[in-house]
Amino acid sequence: MSFSSQIKDELIKIDNMPSCCRHAMAYGMLLFGRSFNENDISIMTDNSAVGDKYIELAEAETGVNAEKSVSEAGKTTVSFPVLTDRKKVLSCFSNSGNEKFMRIDRGNLLNESESDDMDYDSINCCDAAFLRGAFLSCGTCSDPNKSYHIEFVAPYRTLSLDLLKILTDFGLNAKHMLRRGINVIYIKDSSSIEDLLTLMGAQLASMEIMNIKIYKSVRNVTNRRSNFESANFDRTVLASFDQVESIKKLKTKGVYPTLTDDLKLIANLRTENPDMSLREIGELCSPPLSRSAVNYRLKRLMEIAQKTDD
Repeated sequence: MSFSSQIKDELIKIDNMPSCCRHAMAYGMLLFGRSFNENDISIMTDNSAVGDKYIELAEAETGVNAEKSVSEAGKTTVSFPVLTDRKKVLSCFSNSGNEKFMRIDRGNLLNESESDDMDYDSINCCDAAFLRGAFLSCGTCSDPNKSYHIEFVAPYRTLSLDLLKILTDFGLNAKHMLRRGINVIYIKDSSSIEDLLTLMGAQLASMEIMNIKIYKSVRNVTNRRSNFESANFDRTVLASFDQVESIKKLKTKGVYPTLTDDLKLIANLRTENPDMSLREIGELCSPPLSRSAVNYRLKRLMEIAQKTDD
């Protein structure tokens, strides 16, 4: 099951809504379906449960029976084939069906169940229900394991901009674009996607995105730490190789016997333990030496070896 289908299944199961919210959700599904005018009111979807929800809400709000069909490809189409029925559906949402510009009529988003003292920045119940219906009809969301992207494909520019206004009024980072001449409202900010899903009622999907973000964050930290440790190991190996080569040169050139005892000790320990870190070499000394002390003596050995070439 795709993540979009998972979200839609969660939204479809929301029940026991106030009458105002049921009206707003039906309006969102109808308005953002395939068409919503006097000539055609219909939706086409790959998700049969979405088609069933469309029928349930539309018939409950308008009293008009819808017609459902399923193609050989599995696409569900729901429509109102009779003109008088379409006019009644449009009338229930204060539409004539002949509007020059399709807009969102906020009179269908009553928010009657909200308290009088709740400001618009609060979660308005009917706005949330309307967005829920719109997403069921024209929304998709990518798999958060791959990318963060949710979008609404709107049939009209004015309609898409009205939808954008509702989303941005909720503080969501939504944007508009044209994709091959089609109006798309989209969100790529993961936090805004989480907020939108929660607002619409898909809390489980929102939590899944949060969990995936946590997992990705932990994985990225682990990878960075692993890469850092790997890089440090590579540098240690290269430095050890240079140090061992310098010590061999001192022995070949006959300089080794002239070294002080402390330099000889470090030279022997490094030659015998080329894979050890400076700290580990220091712990082998008696008394133990600090990492910086071991590093200083090895640098001194390399400087003396370099002088043998001068």
